[in-house]
Amino acid sequence: MSGKKIALMNHSNLRGLHLGCARVMRLIEEGLEQRGCIIHARLDTKEDWRKSPRTLQALRDCDAIVINGEGTLHHGRRKAERLLEVATHELTRNKELSLINALWQDNPDSWATYLRGFRTLWARDQRSASLMARQLGREVSWMGDISTSAGAIESTAPRHGIVLGDSVSGGTSNLLCQLARELSEEQPVELIPLTTGWLDDNPYRSWLWRTWKRIGARRKFEKCKAIFPQQRFLSIEEEYLTLLGKSELLVTGRFHGLCLALVSGTPFVALPSNSWKIKALFEDVGIDERRLVESGALSKDLILQQDWSWSELERSNIAAFLRQNQERATKMFDAIAA
Repeated sequence: MSGKKIALMNHSNLRGLHLGCARVMRLIEEGLEQRGCIIHARLDTKEDWRKSPRTLQALRDCDAIVINGEGTLHHGRRKAERLLEVATHELTRNKELSLINALWQDNPDSWATYLRGFRTLWARDQRSASLMARQLGREVSWMGDISTSAGAIESTAPRHGIVLGDSVSGGTSNLLCQLARELSEEQPVELIPLTTGWLDDNPYRSWLWRTWKRIGARRKFEKCKAIFPQQRFLSIEEEYLTLLGKSELLVTGRFHGLCLALVSGTPFVALPSNSWKIKALFEDVGIDERRLVESGALSKDLILQQDWSWSELERSNIAAFLRQNQERATKMFDAIAA
């Protein structure tokens, strides 16, 4: 047992909003604590760590820093570089740094300077690992998203009905609301966003900015409710997994929705997102690409007139993917705690 004091950066669930992020962070913390590590600090994904005396002190006092890359590190975004700057900061010179669960897409080659500062590197898909390896000049390990690292959840409940989710895109979310209304005329339908509520607040921004965002989020929520008033939110990840375990199909634009569907054995239809994360998941698992549908092609007839059950090959591929993730997660957490 190492007893290392760990500072977790890019913690994506401090306000308990995202059900997928809740599972990711829970499994990261459990994986470290089971090896004797101490979670010394949880640093918010929305906070600029460089400007917070509290955060800087937490980084001074810890033994090691673990960054949950998740879906943050793509397209050279300023937010992504701000997070990576911890690897070259004077404060972290003698700290052990790990970057895990990381999407890595379309980032400048110059960012290899940041990657070299991490002792442990784990991408969350093969595409990201290959790109990081090319920029670094050495091999980079990968495993699927940590939400899939605890193995399959077996369910004996009979499956019935369709669950529709949401998307980071407001337009796609509205499309799913409309589809829910049309499908409900012929099928039992649940419209369940992958969040516990409609407002994703940022307490580190100005009052004016937060007010503007609150108004926009409220309008988005009310528009969906007007289209499909039965929309509801769940409060914990277990509720969502239980619902999926009883459903015959999930239709969503959320990456973590697909991850939880894999864990629960639920067939799905996916819509594209804001990065290659969903496409990469299909490739890594071995999922039939007929399940990846462009927004313009999504319709009631498409959903009802096809059999979306898993093929035997897909079942085998999913089982192998989940077993592999369990093994690689063990290896990753052992390395961080060593």
